[in-house]
Amino acid sequence: MEMPNQRATWRFRLLGRFSVETGGKPLEFRSRLNRTLLATLLAHPGEVVPADDLIDAIWQRRPKNAINSLHVLVKRLRAALGDADRIRAEPGGYRIEVAEGELDLVEFTTLTEAACHAPDEATERARLATALGLWADDLALSPLAEREREELEELRLTALSRRIELDLEAGQAAVAVPELRRLTQRYPLREQFWAQLMRALHQTGAQAEALAVYANARAVLAEELGVEPGAQLRELHAAALTAEDTRWEPVCQLPARIEDFVGRRATLARIGELLEPGETTRLLVVWGQPGVGKSTLAIQAAHRLRARYPDGQWFATLYDRHSGRASAHELLEQLLLASGLPAGQVPARTGARSAALRARLADKRVLLVLDDAAEAAQIAPALPGTGGCGVLITSRRSLLDLPGGRRLRIDPLRTASGIRMLNQMIGADRVEAEREHAEELVRLCGALPLALRIAGARLSLRPDAPLSTLVERLRGERTRLDELAVEGMEVRASLALTYGGLAAPAQVALRRTALLPRTGFQAWALGAVTDGSDGERLVEALTASALLEPCGNARYRTHDLVALFAQDVASEEDQTPSLRSLLDVLLARGEEVHREAARWTEELQPYQGTSRPEVDLPPLDCPPGAWAARERDLLLSVIDQACEAGWHADAARLADLVVPALHLGGGFEMLAAIRRRIAETARAAGDELVAWRADYGRAEASLAEDVSESERTFVACAKAFEELGATTELVFSLTGVAFCRLMRNEPDLATAERAVEIGESGPDLIARCMANRTLAQTLQQVDRTREAVWILKKTSKEAATLSVPSLSAGLLRELARAALRLGDVDTADAACADAAPLLTGNPHDEGWLLQLRSRVETAQGRYCEAATTARRSHDIFTDLGDRRAAASSLIWLADALWHGGDRRDAVALARQARDELREMGSTILAPQAERILAEAARSA
Repeated sequence: MEMPNQRATWRFRLLGRFSVETGGKPLEFRSRLNRTLLATLLAHPGEVVPADDLIDAIWQRRPKNAINSLHVLVKRLRAALGDADRIRAEPGGYRIEVAEGELDLVEFTTLTEAACHAPDEATERARLATALGLWADDLALSPLAEREREELEELRLTALSRRIELDLEAGQAAVAVPELRRLTQRYPLREQFWAQLMRALHQTGAQAEALAVYANARAVLAEELGVEPGAQLRELHAAALTAEDTRWEPVCQLPARIEDFVGRRATLARIGELLEPGETTRLLVVWGQPGVGKSTLAIQAAHRLRARYPDGQWFATLYDRHSGRASAHELLEQLLLASGLPAGQVPARTGARSAALRARLADKRVLLVLDDAAEAAQIAPALPGTGGCGVLITSRRSLLDLPGGRRLRIDPLRTASGIRMLNQMIGADRVEAEREHAEELVRLCGALPLALRIAGARLSLRPDAPLSTLVERLRGERTRLDELAVEGMEVRASLALTYGGLAAPAQVALRRTALLPRTGFQAWALGAVTDGSDGERLVEALTASALLEPCGNARYRTHDLVALFAQDVASEEDQTPSLRSLLDVLLARGEEVHREAARWTEELQPYQGTSRPEVDLPPLDCPPGAWAARERDLLLSVIDQACEAGWHADAARLADLVVPALHLGGGFEMLAAIRRRIAETARAAGDELVAWRADYGRAEASLAEDVSESERTFVACAKAFEELGATTELVFSLTGVAFCRLMRNEPDLATAERAVEIGESGPDLIARCMANRTLAQTLQQVDRTREAVWILKKTSKEAATLSVPSLSAGLLRELARAALRLGDVDTADAACADAAPLLTGNPHDEGWLLQLRSRVETAQGRYCEAATTARRSHDIFTDLGDRRAAASSLIWLADALWHGGDRRDAVALARQARDELREMGSTILAPQAERILAEAARSA
């Protein structure tokens, strides 16, 4: 396939038959998988599509190593497009970059949103017509998954229904009739089209035809769904029978739609579905955290629902910052007046008012919008008693005690919608001129509409001021809430109102969330810092008030601005006892994590510290190591807070207990940082032993990124431990020095032998075995391989007495390496086979064994298998973030490819791996890479 020019004009069509053009010429894709991947990404322009969603869309049956398969498919698609930057890898998935005018879906969305903000109905009709004109045909042949096709089709039908509604209001009923007849045939279960056809016929005076349409609709609905027509069709049927208007004066009290309303397409569509008039009153609670835009959304939705509620649209505000909360008694008076009841006839008692309102609303189709309800009792007396009406309620709480209602929680905007909101408020040119600062501004505002509206208001006051100025002021977490305030709008005041409505235990719980990571925590952690309970009731209370949000896997998080508010209100109390309680729980749980990790870790034994009281631990729903991985952020956060509180010994012990397990998940830079924090705190307290142990742990974590830095730290640790008389720590440090120098291809036999000598006289058998293993590695590097083999066999017998399978597996791997050096491929193969059963779920061990097995397969002439095995090893280390190990795997992948005849890729990979390892200060495999490059140069 001819590769397209990167600078060519692109056109992606998703609305109907899928196609791609570049430079005016169609681009064909031979692979169905490529078409599906590209179409799925285009269905979410500018958004990160999770890898799991892409895999489910592409393959009917999830393949083995699905993530790897997706990586390969993305690479192929990039090559097919000829534009490597078009599809970008993001944390958790992929995102496609689409410029203005390239994708018809973006144009459609822009036009339909513009239609919502049109100054008049004629302009709205024109914009919707233009948007609908982008659809070429139906989606039957689209490569999209069924769910994606249905979502696109729903967007089209929603826009189409609204355009027809406008046609009818503009007196174009005769023109609409033929189109509506086609639509009712194609979508017979969509009652809205039947209702619009009846209205059109009714407007043209064709009452008999309208009655026939009703009969057809009723028959279809009964046969297909077993239901009677809804209230709208029944009322149109009655109107067609009588051809008379009812005696009712419709009143619209809705505030004007806000011009800078953006996004929320799916939510608006969902509100429309839930408030479709029916036999019973439709009741919907739109709820969410303060400032999330509930009122604006409700007003927008209510305007779109006007045609469905022709008897009136009433609006009542239930809270005013000057006059406070409106009572149910006051609300009823307001609604009775809206119904047309004279003020002198409004009953005096609340019960009588409620009965009068129900009588006024009987058999009517009125939409009630009740804004900012505090509790169910405030609005329950105002609910209609018969079907046909709709009630749209906004609240800061879920109002679970309101019977018969549906609930829809509103989340903050996405970044793209936040940017569009800024465009509306301060101008797109100004936003694009500082795009990075604009995106950071949205992030610092938590994509919360109220915060963005405040930021936009402040920026509009100073049109010449750069966005970076406000961004810089918002970066400070201590003052961010102070900055998010302007003339009648204040994020802190909005949050304080919700906080003030909480019960006392929930208020305490919100304050204690300041001790927990913003990335998420489980209920037990909130209980541990609050009242010692399991935390479930506390989580429910805060979630019901939208101050916590679920984030998957029974975890919860606070929105960034809520977290800052929690820190504010917590600053006046001493939270040290709460932190102590949580730390004690984690120390006890850490013991379990370390007992499991002891099967595959070769770290220093944990620092003993002081004894702590026994605590009741929450039940585990997974193995301790998996628990540690899941609670990584919590563990690191508490270690850091323990240092801040001056508890360096407990912080050191918790790190020693859990960090070996956390190594399995990568993130070595963060682990090195927490060790550095412990070392600094311990030194400030004059505890040199704890400080140098933490530095040793930092050197271990740094090995994945910077071998030279690790060596310098190990050298300093060895000197310090010798002065402190810490024999076991000295052996580990000397072993680290020897290993780093080995990685830099500067074998230090003297240091390796010294580590063994000290280890032989010490009590720690693990330290002794590790020192012997490193000595054997060093002997191999100085061509004393047979001596290395003898040491490895002897040490393996000693290691067999320990319960550390990974240590035995590591010795077997070294024995296999030594056998390869001696040309004994069968022994190497057998050693790998013996090591495999000893793997204990440690992905590092698996990665190293796969790397070695690839070398064995290459030596056996099985080059394809060797390349596949090396790729698996590389993928494991890449996922772990171990750059050094991943680059080492590339060396052996290049070796397998070279022997297999794929010389070009082999040379490229060898050069890449050599350069990466040099950058990290690890050059032990440089000769292997240089051999491939030298042979390639000779061949050329």
